[in-house]
Amino acid sequence: MFAGGLLLASTLIFFACWLQWTEHRGWPHEDVDRDEDESYLQRRKKSRSRVNLLIGICGVLILAATIAGVGLVFAAAWTSVALILMVIVILAGLDAYRTHRHHQEKMRQMRKRATED
Repeated sequence: MFAGGLLLASTLIFFACWLQWTEHRGWPHEDVDRDEDESYLQRRKKSRSRVNLLIGICGVLILAATIAGVGLVFAAAWTSVALILMVIVILAGLDAYRTHRHHQEKMRQMRKRATED
């Protein structure tokens, strides 16, 4: 159980760091067309940074639970991890909704420009 906890904690911490690094460098094949894309990308970066931080916190809590062993700290850490993961799922849904709205608005603007020309 100790090795599994260490593996899970290190994987989550690595994954959070990698996501944060990739988000700040930009994703491959992602192009920014206009100023409205810039404002959307800034909001997305801020939101995803929070999620990445929460993923990293989960990794640290799992590491603390692994080191502490079975007991009160173990139960509190894993309960916190479960709650944080529920928050992450909710935030991911909100991110998907924001992206959907952004693409709908972008399509509306493209249609409007095409009919005006």
